[in-house]
Amino acid sequence: MNKFLIVISFFIAGLCSAQSSLPIKKLTIFKNGTAMMVKEGNASTSGGNVILPIPEQTLFGTYFTGTGKDNAVKNIVFRNDTLKKKDLCRSIWQYLAGNINKSVTISYTPTQGIDKTVSGKIASYDLYSGMLKLNTESNKTLIIHVDKIYQADFKEEPVSFYMADSIKRVLVLKPEKPIESLSLQEIYMTKGFNWLPHYFLKLKDEKNGRLEMKATVENYAEELKDAELELVVGSPQMSYSQVMDPMTYDYITNTVPDNNDYRSRSGYMQANAVAMKSMEADAGYFSSSFTTEGEKNGDMYIYKIGKVTLPNQSKGVFPIVAGNVEYKDKYEGTISDFTNFYSSRYAAEDKSFDIYHSLELKNTSSVPFTTASVMVINEKDQFVAQDELKYTPVGASSNIRLSKAIDIVMKNNEEEKNREDNAKKTGKVVYHKVTIKGAVSLENFQNKDVTVSITKNVFGTITKAEDGGKITINKSYSYVNPSTNVKWEVKLAANQKKNINYEYEVFFTP
Repeated sequence: MNKFLIVISFFIAGLCSAQSSLPIKKLTIFKNGTAMMVKEGNASTSGGNVILPIPEQTLFGTYFTGTGKDNAVKNIVFRNDTLKKKDLCRSIWQYLAGNINKSVTISYTPTQGIDKTVSGKIASYDLYSGMLKLNTESNKTLIIHVDKIYQADFKEEPVSFYMADSIKRVLVLKPEKPIESLSLQEIYMTKGFNWLPHYFLKLKDEKNGRLEMKATVENYAEELKDAELELVVGSPQMSYSQVMDPMTYDYITNTVPDNNDYRSRSGYMQANAVAMKSMEADAGYFSSSFTTEGEKNGDMYIYKIGKVTLPNQSKGVFPIVAGNVEYKDKYEGTISDFTNFYSSRYAAEDKSFDIYHSLELKNTSSVPFTTASVMVINEKDQFVAQDELKYTPVGASSNIRLSKAIDIVMKNNEEEKNREDNAKKTGKVVYHKVTIKGAVSLENFQNKDVTVSITKNVFGTITKAEDGGKITINKSYSYVNPSTNVKWEVKLAANQKKNINYEYEVFFTP
């Protein structure tokens, strides 16, 4: 039982409002788990100061406040303070603390002797000592420790709450001119918010489909009430996204990101104050804000959801965009260098490789596709696949993998064509050279024409590729041999079988 955080003086209840947070005007959530909070409203002053709660998850160097032109900020102090708040009664001592001057009958166990019962009015209760003062019906005063009381019977319905002390860090803002109410705006980056996009693709026919995107918004920071919500495709640079601002804690900052700019916490406050004064010289609060609606902003795209109410510790789902898209079937497969002649010294036999069925989705909408999960169903509402849709700019295309193509078979066979001894010398090392002849066998068992994209990778130099194969020599090397690949776009008629030949050279030590 923690009775040392309770207060019983109800006249101080009104102090709670002095530390109430400003209303949230706008929240911009990024996909990297950070968010920009904009709060705006009028704050009452007490003793010439404005007292606000400090946002608990403010990121380093991102907190700024602005006022109107008529009254600038003189200084801001971040400190610990005792706030008064109502709390629900859950034990006897809490009911006694919350019902001063109420008639009650208490039952208690003395240090010696049998249990006793006494009636009277609660005169006072010292939560720091746990002592209760009761004016009894026999005109006596009973002072007793609350731990001895095991029952309290009230003659009338007791109040079910009491006033508790809550130690919190607060922001004390002092305006230059005395004023009863100050118009304020707070802007800062914070954690505790996230949004996750999800796509749903329904295929209408062999060329067209409908793509819909929804967003799951997670709120583990503070309540949103009629706040403008923006969701951003793209992640801004956040150099200190893992560093909390010194305003959020009550100890000396031992290490700082940049000693040239932030010598100490007081140095940070001075820099902040200078920045605020320069901003307050402008009209309004700040000169720019995120107000675009469904438009590209630099390297990011902003969806403006509108006013949203979302409690703390909750999640919500919001429809974002839906529209028609074009797609085409695509088959693709990759053949690794399973021979690896430099290491194995022999050419491998036939080996089968998988062909995958994908959809090439063209972004014909006015907004980019963001990286997200995508569920695909066909025109009969049958599940087809779930994959990841990659970020796709407007006008570009992206692939969604559906499954292995069981009706298209691909095999690869390689054999040694010839050798050349002492073909190359590097320093004191002498290399032989072998020429490998390979063939890719493709067979289409479907009753329709298909186009298959094939990539063959080798550690060597591809010298020949039939059927218009495009050869690329990469910069990475495996010892003396480069990494090379060849790509084909192979058209297969229904039930057609086709062989494609290629050759490559490998240097190796004897």
